[in-house]
Amino acid sequence: STQSDKVAYMAQHQLLEQLPSLKKDIDVNPSFCGETGPTHVNAWLGTGGTRTPLHFDTYDNLFVQIVGVKYVRIYANTETPKLYVQKKSQNSSDYSLQGNMSSVDCELEDFDGAHPLARDAKYEEVIMFPGDCLFIPARAWHYVRGLSTSFSVNFWF
Repeated sequence: STQSDKVAYMAQHQLLEQLPSLKKDIDVNPSFCGETGPTHVNAWLGTGGTRTPLHFDTYDNLFVQIVGVKYVRIYANTETPKLYVQKKSQNSSDYSLQGNMSSVDCELEDFDGAHPLARDAKYEEVIMFPGDCLFIPARAWHYVRGLSTSFSVNFWF
C-alpha cells in the first residue's frame, strides 16, 4: 500500500444540510458573509495529503479551519495569464470544462517545460490552524493541501 492509497477526502459536501444537528456547533450564517448570508455552505473532511488543485471559484469564499492543519496558496486573478487555464477536459475530468482550473501543479511545478510563465506568478501562502478564517475573493486562484487529518467549512457568498 502506498501513501496515496491512504488518502481519503470528502470535498465540497453539504454535510450540514445532510446532518442538520451539526448546525448547533457551526454558525451557518456568519456576519462576514454580508447581509444576505452565504449561498452555499460546504464541508471538507479528509486525511493528511488531500489536495484541491489550483482553481478559482465564482463566489467570495470565507474558509474556516475547524480541526487539523491545511496549507493554502492564493494567486490574485491578475495572475491568470501565467497560470495555464485548462480550456478542455484533460485526464477524462469534466472539471476543466468550467474554465476555472489550472494545469499548474503547485507541488510539481514545471517551470522549464509546460509552465514557464508560472515561475513569475506572485502568490501568498498561509498555514491554517483550528479556529483560523481566511477570505478568498471570487476569482482568486487557490490551491489547498491537508497537512493532517482535518475538517473545514467554507461559505460562498
